[in-house]
Amino acid sequence: MNLMERGRVELKRIENKINRQVTFAKRRNGLLKKAYELSVLCDAEVALIIFSNHGKLYEFCSTSKYTFLLCVCVCFCTSEMGFVFLDV
Repeated sequence: MNLMERGRVELKRIENKINRQVTFAKRRNGLLKKAYELSVLCDAEVALIIFSNHGKLYEFCSTSKYTFLLCVCVCFCTSEMGFVFLDV
């Protein structure tokens, strides 16, 4: 293997809780950045919803046009997961 090459990460659950949380945060931020870049570079309308394993919500919406739809999806998803929003 060349020193400049990156190895592929084996896709399996990270057992160490701290490493798992750090990886989640890095990959979440990367995914949010990619969603933003896709919306700008390709003039695409992008909506993204991410829930952590603790039920914390992270979201991105490229235009306010879909903000209401995103809120409806979030409310539905959270009610299915057992979470309840008092105010949207």
